[in-house]
Amino acid sequence: MREAERIDYEGVPAKVFRAEHIVAIAAGVGRAKDKARIEQMLQQSGLDKMRLEKILQRHKLKLPTP
Repeated sequence: MREAERIDYEGVPAKVFRAEHIVAIAAGVGRAKDKARIEQMLQQSGLDKMRLEKILQRHKLKLPTP
């Protein structure tokens, strides 16, 4: 949560995971539906691939191969 993005949701401050962290979590779980989610999220233009790579390296994770 240290790197969580701070948002305001209906007047309530909240922290949410960035997309890069969600991809890393899905890579760590490795289920078929997580692989599909990873593919979808990697196609999003807002995903910071350098940040994702650093997260994957820090947690010793790899993206699944298609």
